[in-house]
Amino acid sequence: MRTLIKMLLVSMIFVGLTGCLAGTNKTSDEPVVATAGATESFEEFVPYTEFDDIAVPNELSRVPDQSYVAEDQAFKYGKIVLKGRVENQSLIDFFVNQMAKDNWTKERSITSTVSTLSFTKPYKSCTVRIFDGSYNTEVEIYAVEMKSDSMPSSGGMQEQNIQ
Repeated sequence: MRTLIKMLLVSMIFVGLTGCLAGTNKTSDEPVVATAGATESFEEFVPYTEFDDIAVPNELSRVPDQSYVAEDQAFKYGKIVLKGRVENQSLIDFFVNQMAKDNWTKERSITSTVSTLSFTKPYKSCTVRIFDGSYNTEVEIYAVEMKSDSMPSSGGMQEQNIQ
């Protein structure tokens, strides 16, 4: 009787292990590129704001009644407010990395319960404020863009090196 129980127990362990292993093994016929391509396309999709070079995380939702974007002949400027359940440091990392990908230069940063990141580009400026709340995190993006019509022409003042 003991031998029968031991054999039954060993058989159950063997069947359990082979079942787990069979479920996790992949066949070599499956293309690896399809899996990698799906991951890359998911990571590449990042929504942008009305400013074509300022991206925001997917996890944040826009707060329309606190946001605005305005334009005149010389400037495009605005405040975009977003909320969501995202960690403060994760948002800081996102903006630092994504803004660098979009050729922004980080000028300064302050990290606290209210973090501030400042970025610049030629004729553009962007400040991101992140408010670390207990339930939701709020992000305010302030952006200013000088339009090409109002940029200085070559006939204006020019920078010179004096020796």
